[in-house]
Amino acid sequence: MARKSIFDNLEDSLSDSTDYLLDPGFNGKDKKAAKEAVIKSASEVPIDSLVGFKDHPYRVDEESEDFLQLVDSIRENGILYPILVRALKKGKYEIVSGHRRVAAAKVVGLSNVPVIIRDMNDDEATIAMVHSNFYREKILVSEKAKAYRMCMEAEKHQGIKGMDSAEKAGNEEDSRRQVYRYVRLSYLDEHYLQMIDDGVLAFNSGYELSFLDNESLKALSEYICNFEKVPSLDQSIELKKLYTENNDSLTYEKILAVLTDKKEEKKTPVKVTLNEKKLFEYFKPETSVETMESIIFELLDGYKSGKITLQNGDYADA
Repeated sequence: MARKSIFDNLEDSLSDSTDYLLDPGFNGKDKKAAKEAVIKSASEVPIDSLVGFKDHPYRVDEESEDFLQLVDSIRENGILYPILVRALKKGKYEIVSGHRRVAAAKVVGLSNVPVIIRDMNDDEATIAMVHSNFYREKILVSEKAKAYRMCMEAEKHQGIKGMDSAEKAGNEEDSRRQVYRYVRLSYLDEHYLQMIDDGVLAFNSGYELSFLDNESLKALSEYICNFEKVPSLDQSIELKKLYTENNDSLTYEKILAVLTDKKEEKKTPVKVTLNEKKLFEYFKPETSVETMESIIFELLDGYKSGKITLQNGDYADA
């Protein structure tokens, strides 16, 4: 019989702390009892023996309000829920879930922290790490993109097809198609991901640009830096189309041609209408249109050259 997965029932139980759900004996029914059992079975290890998860996609913002609240909570009550880890060599432990708690414990000055040690291979640990962090209230687009990709790659190593585990990690907030779009974004470099996180570059534009190669993206970065503007969705689609059709990197000149297309800069024609009654305050009724135009433009030429200036709305000699 196949060993029961430590991730069984995980998707049904995303809560403020999901560590206890990774207990192999948890049956999904008595959460409180399972939580208490795990806490009692926790052991303490030196905080210096803990190392971060390799390529951990989630950031720990030590200046955020919720992190500062976590620090206050740990200072007052200690760490209520054990850190989920797996054993490494030489007495070290890799954090699977609990990076924020460990960071807060270091701020408080704790020398030891409670941990639950689980025997997991790389793929199991990756999936557990991704799942246990999706309950957070705020997740950056870049974090989600990297997390979904890591989860899917781990599934492939295990011979699992599709995106079921990744979708469950998103707590059914993202469709299969949306999961794929997030994964595509992870192929962008940090510069572009930061622009998406900051709301400078739209998600959909980033998705289209993720199909460009590195050389094309470098050339586009140069354009963005020079003109201080990012491509719109339509422009991003056009860049992707140009790249895929030519199957070659986009040069700065090609990007410039697409992003400064005159069709994108349509201007409203200037139309000036002169009031006929007002005109004849300055011209005799028998004055021809051609003569009026000639005089008006001669005055405008004088204004443009500086020979005539406006003072309080009246014409005056310079």
